[in-house]
Amino acid sequence: MINQTISHYRIIEKLGGGGMGVVYKAEDTRLDRFVALKFLPDDLAQDRQALERFRREAKAASALNHPNICTIHDIGEENGRAFIAMELLEGETLRQRIGHKPLDYENVLDLAIQILSGLEAAHAKGIVHRDIKPANLFVTDQAQAKILDFGLAKQGNREKEQVDAAGPTITGEENLTSPGAAVGTVAYMSPEQVAGKTLDPRTDLFSFGAVLYEMATGRQAFAGNTTGVIFHSILEKNPSAASRINPEVPARLDEIIAKALEKDREVRYQHASDFRADLKRLRRDTSAGSSSRVAVPTTIPWWRKKSVLAGTAVAAAMLIAAGLLVSRFALPAKTQTIHSVAVLPFTGSSGNPDAEFLQDGISIGVTDALSELPGLKVMSSSAAQHYAGKNPDPQKVGSDLKVDAVLVGKIEQRGDTISVDAELVNAADSSHIWGEQYSEKMVDAAVLQQEIVRDISQKLRLKLSGEEKEHLSKPPTENADAYRFYLLGRHEFDLYSPEHFMRAADYFQKAIDKDPTYAAAYGGLADTNSILGFFAPSLRETAFAKARAASARALALDDRSADAHLAMATIHWLSWEFTAAEPEFRRAQELNPNFASAPQAYSTYLVTMGRYSDARDAADRGLQLDPLSSYANAQEGLVSAAQRDWDRAIAEAQKALGIDPNSVFAYSVLVGSYEHKGMYDQSIDARGRSLALMGLPEGGAELKRVYATSGINGVRRWSIALLSDPAKSNYSATYTAVNYALLNDKDNAFLWLGKAYQRHESELIFLKADAGFDNLRSDPRYADLVRRIGFPQ
Repeated sequence: MINQTISHYRIIEKLGGGGMGVVYKAEDTRLDRFVALKFLPDDLAQDRQALERFRREAKAASALNHPNICTIHDIGEENGRAFIAMELLEGETLRQRIGHKPLDYENVLDLAIQILSGLEAAHAKGIVHRDIKPANLFVTDQAQAKILDFGLAKQGNREKEQVDAAGPTITGEENLTSPGAAVGTVAYMSPEQVAGKTLDPRTDLFSFGAVLYEMATGRQAFAGNTTGVIFHSILEKNPSAASRINPEVPARLDEIIAKALEKDREVRYQHASDFRADLKRLRRDTSAGSSSRVAVPTTIPWWRKKSVLAGTAVAAAMLIAAGLLVSRFALPAKTQTIHSVAVLPFTGSSGNPDAEFLQDGISIGVTDALSELPGLKVMSSSAAQHYAGKNPDPQKVGSDLKVDAVLVGKIEQRGDTISVDAELVNAADSSHIWGEQYSEKMVDAAVLQQEIVRDISQKLRLKLSGEEKEHLSKPPTENADAYRFYLLGRHEFDLYSPEHFMRAADYFQKAIDKDPTYAAAYGGLADTNSILGFFAPSLRETAFAKARAASARALALDDRSADAHLAMATIHWLSWEFTAAEPEFRRAQELNPNFASAPQAYSTYLVTMGRYSDARDAADRGLQLDPLSSYANAQEGLVSAAQRDWDRAIAEAQKALGIDPNSVFAYSVLVGSYEHKGMYDQSIDARGRSLALMGLPEGGAELKRVYATSGINGVRRWSIALLSDPAKSNYSATYTAVNYALLNDKDNAFLWLGKAYQRHESELIFLKADAGFDNLRSDPRYADLVRRIGFPQ
């Protein structure tokens, strides 16, 4: 086989083989990368049952996308030989790593947590592995665990999360042993697997319990010279406590292993997430001191700690903490009902400016993921951003944002490892609800935010469907560089200016280049280009085309992406495809009821459709989700202006400016509202401030000079001169028409509206709402233009 080319794979060397396949290193000549090719051995190549099992492995594994599961690239057949092209891993199997000796305690916990994370993802997809053993677990040179060989896995009904045991797993020569022969797969079977019962995910948890025992002791949990002896041990006996074999094993790990190896699956671990959470708690507690001691939790949150203990005060504090420990955990806890949460910007003390995006990005990522959970109201990232760097009191945050709980977090980066200390605090009395410490390699940063959200959802006992659990368990990307570029893109996007939008688009594209399957990055690219195209007319055609393509790709990868649906809605809307836009606006809100941008954008859409009552309802929803947002308050002003309630519009715009004095949106509402009230001095002042904020202070100065010498009509003629020159970047036929309409020059107004129609200018979406066109509405030419643009009647 060496040097042969199979399909487009050139075989380089043999890596190994087993009962279910022979594996070679090969070069993918199309994509210029190395892969592992797995073939059925010659004696099984013609075996129908073995071939079906081989294909089942590919089908099961290809449905999974997780950093702790070996990636399947391709499946094919050449000259009657089926093969799978897999991720090429460098390292060794867990069986080789153990080598009959216990692993270092920290490695045991680290690898076990990773493997259970992979199992959790598989089980969420309705896939049970059925052959978890050290030989099917791989440890890369970077200490990353990978689950291999889904040859015995079988997809089950997701609702029931069960797998039919049909298709025996303990028949055939691979499972028969003779006296003195090493026993393989049978030593890791669950009692129900031995008994031939229907299997569900708990069979994998038993098998991994046996693997964990072997990792901790270097010995098999169930050993024997024959299959019968091993089966008897699995069904009737319990292995000696791991701590008796390896004194370094703490008693709590004994307890965890014992629970995993319960014969009765009803009292065994029920979910991989529970198994993993116990190990993570053990790692957290033992990292704070000796593994034989139980860490005493403090009632003082880490974000309010002060180093005030010295000398004998330490002993006194420990006694007090012990008393609090008993009162907190030995007595029945008070029932806490949490319906709403705010995630404050995470903090860090590394002093590394480059880590700022990581702190912001993970807190935003946690907010986004939490916001997709059903039955939980989550404040937007922009609302929480007001507290960045202020170390606020959770009770004040709860009062300001009207939430039941506040999530605070602290991030530390040490080399290639990041750790997060997260705590959920009751906003009513600042009491501790939940807390956890997380530590992951930088390459697993994308997984970390999913772990936080998953743990919070379990603590709050949120009811998730199988699809929601699957969505929650899947990390956004496995590529660390892609995740980093995505976080940088989000950071730039939130700075909200054309210059920052262009930088954000560049970062999102870099994330896509690193991971072409990163749905969130496509969503970010689509959202950025749709807004950039509106704010920068000279870039509009190119930006809109990129946004449309990115939205389509994002939805193809993940139809549940609210960002992508909102971006698609925006493109349809700005392109006058109004009937196609509204379902996308609605879908974005259905998928993520906590996504404040969705009702805010939908409100503006409804304003342009002339549906002002519906627009108010949508604006109110956006404000409830983001009460401290200047944009949300200015949006209320926009609706009031569309309803010609100028006093209310002015008050709402001024409230927005009280939150953010640099809000160009709020100033734009003031400009029109003051003007239509005849308050021209105030209108000119607001317009001058807006121009200065956009980097055009000289334009503001010229505006005021023109107004002083020529009055408001002079300003309108001056604006026409600025906006009607096609050679200038700010050319706008629509706004030229507005100024002619305000001068009551109807013929020129309709002339320029015709030019705007021919240019398909996006600004024409405001034709029905802009009060500047009010004196044109009785003209038949106005009704004809509304019809031709395609506004719903």
